[in-house]
Parts: sequence; structure tokens; C-alpha cells
Amino acid sequence: IVAVTPAMPTGSALNYMMKEFPERTFDVGIAEQHAVTFSAGIAAEGYKPFCTIYSTFLQRAYDQVIHDVALQKLPVVFCIDRAGLVGEDGATHHGVFDMAITNSIPNMIISAPMDEVELRNMMFTASKYYDGPISIRYPRRRGVLIDWNIPMTKIKIGKGRCINTGEKTAILSIGHIGNFVVDATKKLLKIGLNPGHFDMRFLSPIDEKLLHHIFNNYKQIITVEDGVINGGLATVAATFKNNNNYKNKLVALGVPDKFIEHGDVEKLYQLCGYDVNSIVSAVIEINKANY
Repeated sequence: IVAVTPAMPTGSALNYMMKEFPERTFDVGIAEQHAVTFSAGIAAEGYKPFCTIYSTFLQRAYDQVIHDVALQKLPVVFCIDRAGLVGEDGATHHGVFDMAITNSIPNMIISAPMDEVELRNMMFTASKYYDGPISIRYPRRRGVLIDWNIPMTKIKIGKGRCINTGEKTAILSIGHIGNFVVDATKKLLKIGLNPGHFDMRFLSPIDEKLLHHIFNNYKQIITVEDGVINGGLATVAATFKNNNNYKNKLVALGVPDKFIEHGDVEKLYQLCGYDVNSIVSAVIEINKANY
């Protein structure tokens, strides 16, 4: 296992790895294209590179991801940091496009953990996967669990999970934003609404078996993602719905089709319409419209 990163900031966890494994950690400077191609070369020689890179700066290496990694089906792991809205760093640093742009690339597995345990399990799973590239996106936020340091286990690639069975309405989330859905569900239960909640885990390959179950058992469906709606989970769900002739009501929550400025991240979630209260409101509205 080799770690490659463009410019480790002070305090980066990779500094600990650099100290412990100096021969296996490479800081290539502010050169994202080089980081990706360097990782491809390492993978081609039989090593397992973890290319750690900010979501917004992965955009600069889009060509290299396609031609140097995905086309060759090289087993590079992209650890996509600061995925989603990042707050005060502003429009240049919001990591909201990575899922949409990588979802169009063949051979690319796209995953997003909901919490610390899922992140460790996804990284462990990626370390054992050699059939092509895999990306793991995670946010610039604090953790949500107290007891997270438990033995790691492999996750079945392309397999989502049910967080809450619920009824009538299903909420599909991917990544950390699923914790917002958990909090929203607690509020909704107090007023007699109990939506189902499904953590999709993987955008590609999407869990089609789980989607069939959802579309067959819930009248209305809401997707929630910490990224652009166009090209993300909402688009994948809508395409699946159309391809399979489902008639369910589908509502998408996520980053709208515009650049988001800097500001307090909690206010930005509210502005974009997928904070906890916005999720609560969406469930209430969709149920009003279907009675």
C-alpha cells in the first residue's frame, strides 16, 4: 500500500503515515495531474496506491483519471477529501462535483461512507480490490460516533443497506448526509410520519436490487446528497425509474445547478435545501400531496 497526495497540509493525517512509513508516502506538491498519473504508474507495477486528494482539485486531473487509470482498469484508490459543502472556503473549494463527474467514467466504483466505521470498512474493502479504480468520498466534518474503533470488515461492493424500514415514503441518501436523514426521521416520528431510510453506499455500481425493492414498496421517494443533483444520486434514481417504468413520485434534495458561495456550512445546507429541517419539510409536503 502506497499513499500519494498533492501537498499535505499541516496537521494532515498523512503526516503520521509519512513519519511511520516514509518510503511508502509521497507528497507530490500541488500537482494533481501528476498525483493521479504517478498513482497509475505505481498501480501498473503491482502496488496498491491510495491517492488522497480534495474533491474540488480532483477536477484538475479528470483527464488523467479517465485515460491513465480507468481506461487501464488500474486499482487506484481515490480518497476524496472535503467532499460536499465545505463552508467558509467558498465556491472554489466546495467538493460538490466529484460524484457527478466520476459517475460518467467506465470501470469506476464510487462510494461514500455514512460514518467513521463505514469509512474504515470501505478503505479496507478498497485495499483488497484489484479489478479497477475505486473512489471513497468523505466530508470536511467531525465524526458522529463515539465507539468507532472496531475491527474492520469488507463491504460487498454495490450493496446498500436499510437504516429504517418505515412506510409510504423512502429516503435514499449517500454518504455523511445520511446522518441528517437520521435526525430528520426522529423529528418526523414525533408527528406521526415514519419514512424509510436507505443508505445507498455506492453510486456506481448502484444497488439495483435494493432500488427495485424501494420502488415496489414505497409510494414516494426522496433522494438526499451532499453534491450536485445533476449527475448524482438523484439522476441515477430517475434514470432507474424511467428505465423500469416505475411511476413513483420522486423528489431530489441536494446542491442546485449554481455555484455556492462561502458561508457558515450549516446555513449553506439550509440555503441548498437539504439540512435536517428541509428534509423534514420535504417528507411532510410529499405526504400532503399524496393524500
